[in-house]
Amino acid sequence: MKASSISPSSSNISFLFKSSPGFGKTLAAASFAVEGPVYLAYWDKKSPVELTTFFTEKRFGSLAKKILDNIEYDVYSSSNAHMYLNKLIKLIDDCRYFAVINDSITYMTAAAVNWSLNFGKEDKMRNKIKDIIPDWDEYKVETSLVSQCIDISRNLPCHVIWTAHPLASVSLSGSGSTMRVTRTNPIVSYGTKVASMIPGSFTEIYHFSLTSDFGSGTTRKKYIVNTEAVGDEYAKSPLLGDYVKEFDITDRLFYTVWKELIDKSRGIEPKVDIVGQTNIPNPFKAPESALPGGWKI
Repeated sequence: MKASSISPSSSNISFLFKSSPGFGKTLAAASFAVEGPVYLAYWDKKSPVELTTFFTEKRFGSLAKKILDNIEYDVYSSSNAHMYLNKLIKLIDDCRYFAVINDSITYMTAAAVNWSLNFGKEDKMRNKIKDIIPDWDEYKVETSLVSQCIDISRNLPCHVIWTAHPLASVSLSGSGSTMRVTRTNPIVSYGTKVASMIPGSFTEIYHFSLTSDFGSGTTRKKYIVNTEAVGDEYAKSPLLGDYVKEFDITDRLFYTVWKELIDKSRGIEPKVDIVGQTNIPNPFKAPESALPGGWKI
């Protein structure tokens, strides 16, 4: 194959969404359901209850029910971590989803290590410390599970979205007077190989942040997506390039905002069927040709 044959595509893209919990990563990933069915592998809590509190008719009208109906999910933990790999293997031959979501790699790695310790498999008490402290073999299971899932995901004919929660940590190097303490933000719960492996496996890496807007006299939260590094938090976007460095998704569907930006960066006019948005003329706005002196509104 020749590099000249490569053409940017807005389909079958791999994304890594990262931030602290509660900054909108799950909701952003789930918004891809506005285009078609998505599969959500959920590791974080008992269930993705935030979906029903965000995708409401009051906020998104009839789209809310469409999105929720298009989301199929399974909950994974240390008792069934291996089933996620089995699910991906099945999707290779039968993938009917517009996007496949893994939420999150941080809790997935913790579950993989605990699963390798036989949590949830054997009906017995663990009375020895070696039964509950991960050893080299457990870390190998974590690395193997994650690397296989990443490898399979590359071959899926759909968008692939993984989320991560960076964990505050420190790295020590040297000794004595030459010792250095460096702040780090690993996105996995255990090990170091997986944390180094993951970023290079995704085309788009977005960091989600939360800011406060005091301009209107009242405090308003704004959910921002960064496409380039912010401080110690890395991010990248080969697709958007220099077109945009951040964008606001407050009370909007991430997928809609992102798709508009992708289309505009390529000179494609987005199709919108709601008055007042993007490409639809406003019936209450006079055409510029009808205004005196070349005035513009």
